[in-house]
Amino acid sequence: MLSIAIPTYEMLGKGVEFLEYQFNIFLQQSFKDFEVVVSDHSLNESIKALCKKYKDTLNIIYIKNELNRGNSSANINNAIKCCSGDIIKILFQDDFLYKNTSLEKIYKTFTSEVVWAVTGSKTTSGAKMVPRYGLNIHHGVNTISSPSVLAIRNYKPLLFDENLIYLMDVEYYKRLYDTFGLPQILDDCLVVNRLWSGQVQQNIATETIRQELNYVKKIHD
Repeated sequence: MLSIAIPTYEMLGKGVEFLEYQFNIFLQQSFKDFEVVVSDHSLNESIKALCKKYKDTLNIIYIKNELNRGNSSANINNAIKCCSGDIIKILFQDDFLYKNTSLEKIYKTFTSEVVWAVTGSKTTSGAKMVPRYGLNIHHGVNTISSPSVLAIRNYKPLLFDENLIYLMDVEYYKRLYDTFGLPQILDDCLVVNRLWSGQVQQNIATETIRQELNYVKKIHD
């Protein structure tokens, strides 16, 4: 089985809209053996109500997460811990699967020796990205894309560093590489990264980025 791990919150009133868009794409997937694990940081019950609406058509595991509210790394970590599938597909709330065969292709790439895999992606503006691992990726040069292109084997999975916001993805890729080697790469575009004004990465202070770069360099350089 494959688990789709989704960290959720209100997203400036867009959270339900984005998540429901994902759910409807899940219903069209050719691969059916999956669960949807939602770790919810929302203050209200709107995400919970949406999950209840789809409970008869999707295998949804809903968890109200009141710890470290506002910390996206903590929220995705909570989702990862609650996954029971042998493969975990990370998918952020505002992103979505591009093809009806996306889950099938991701699951099939996990042969016995594959521990982590990344896929091609594009943005809602149409810009495409083929992932490649770069040795300086943890310095902020993201040659892979967001964690929504990532899938990992669910065997003592690594967790995201909860001290990070802007560099939480590239630092995680660095630790995956140090632990397991290069990722399996699917050049095929299977995920869409949504561009919108409320994205966390577009609203981070320059000083926060500088502090995170120094933090990561102390750990890995």
